[in-house]
Amino acid sequence: MRYWRWIRTSNIVRVARFLLGIIFVILGLNGFLTFIPVPSFHPFMQILVSSGYIYLIKTVEILAGSLLLTNRAVVLGLILLGADIANILAYHLLLDHRDWPIVPVITAIYAVVVWGYWAQLKFLFRWEVTR
Repeated sequence: MRYWRWIRTSNIVRVARFLLGIIFVILGLNGFLTFIPVPSFHPFMQILVSSGYIYLIKTVEILAGSLLLTNRAVVLGLILLGADIANILAYHLLLDHRDWPIVPVITAIYAVVVWGYWAQLKFLFRWEVTR
């Protein structure tokens, strides 16, 4: 029974935040160092790599993942990763179906962290402007 005390909402969100941060720091660093083998590039990804734009994307991933890992400016990290995850989702759904199982995993972990920080994020969804 004592193990159930660990399973609290705050602990689940903390573990999910840590996992999401680790995933994006490692995958972001892999864009620069390539220590995890990558499959042959889709033509769209080849354009991102040859233009150098992929380095901006990977830098944002490392920055946002680091913010989640250090528990500093987590809301900013979630906002940055939200745009990145939306692009990853669209890329794997529409262009390149290889490695698609990572998309629901990352999306689920992201949803858990957003749910845990919803009190700080809900201002983004206000329709009326306050002065």
